Amino acid sequence: MNGITGNRVASRRFSLPPIGARVLAVARSAFVKRGFQEAHVLAHWPEIVGQGLAEFSAPEKLVFPRSSGDDGGKGRRSGATLTIRVDGPVAVEIRHLEPQIIERINSYYGYGAVARLKLIQGPLPQKPRPRFRRIRPLRPEERAVLVQGLEKIEEPALKEALERLGERVIGADRRR
Repeated sequence: MNGITGNRVASRRFSLPPIGARVLAVARSAFVKRGFQEAHVLAHWPEIVGQGLAEFSAPEKLVFPRSSGDDGGKGRRSGATLTIRVDGPVAVEIRHLEPQIIERINSYYGYGAVARLKLIQGPLPQKPRPRFRRIRPLRPEERAVLVQGLEKIEEPALKEALERLGERVIGADRRR
């Protein structure tokens, strides 16, 4: 073995792992408590059912049936029931699309992990809303300073764009 490949191996061995690996390791215990040994279904729910259905549904729990442990030595359990919280009349559509949804979930797992869906109707957890800054009207002295700073600009479109930007910067509520 030459020194070049030896250095590459050593540098990789002592480098920090990606942050995603650490986050997944920490979150894994919370996922396992809810039956999600793998977070694929949670992470890819909008891709599995589509963005429209994902807005009104969320996977809650994955329960595997009790078995004798005969999984062929592969560590794969099958026949699970996926509990999905559904908001409103979307439950009818999800029930109608159940075979396709199960097929997509199983393709993410790579084997027949999920056998059926159990729907629970109820409100979904609130998603964080984007925070928008409140823009207050400029006081006369602030507007005068802004207009004075823009006097030398001759291009009307640029002057107008910079004036709007200045209004937003000066008038922004910075308490948030």
